[in-house]
Amino acid sequence: DQTRPDQTRPDQTRPDQHCLVQKYTYIMSLSSFDYALRVVESIAFYVHGILGVTEPFTGCLRSTFGDKGAMPSWFWPVAGLVLWTVATLNLVCSRNDVVILGLQLYIATFHSGAVLYHGVLGHEPVVGIAPGMFVVIAISVIFVRTQSILYALVAILVSAGLASVLCKVLVTPPNGTNNDNDELLSPEERAQAYLSTETTTDEA
Repeated sequence: DQTRPDQTRPDQTRPDQHCLVQKYTYIMSLSSFDYALRVVESIAFYVHGILGVTEPFTGCLRSTFGDKGAMPSWFWPVAGLVLWTVATLNLVCSRNDVVILGLQLYIATFHSGAVLYHGVLGHEPVVGIAPGMFVVIAISVIFVRTQSILYALVAILVSAGLASVLCKVLVTPPNGTNNDNDELLSPEERAQAYLSTETTTDEA
């Protein structure tokens, strides 16, 4: 019933084999988590892409956001087409780390820009939560892929910096306090504009 030192029972696993099994299980669980996050991204981007491509015909997004020309009209369909491309590559290039990491950096930049865009238009901070979630997802995928907090932090800084520059270039801040621009103003600015109007009326 005894076994030689270099042999193991059928129901036993050598320590090195046990470590390999644990490592493989860990890698597979991370891979599943990574893929699940990217599926969520891609499904959302296919839907958002439809909204962007059809925006010149529907005006849905500009009306909802009270854009009033703050963003160039060509941006919406171009962004929609790019989102469709990102969504597709995000699913079919799973084995290519360079492509996936590049896509995640773009996603983080794009949605960081969306957060800034809502801020420029004077929307409530809570409005930025939705695009902000995609920043978190993208950075999570980068961390899972690289297993490095440093890379994830660098991605946050780079995407935030690029988003800030693009926001300054593409987004025109609202000016004036007339009725056409009321939707672009924060509640405090609307109140100030209303008081100014009342004061001018009283003086007249």
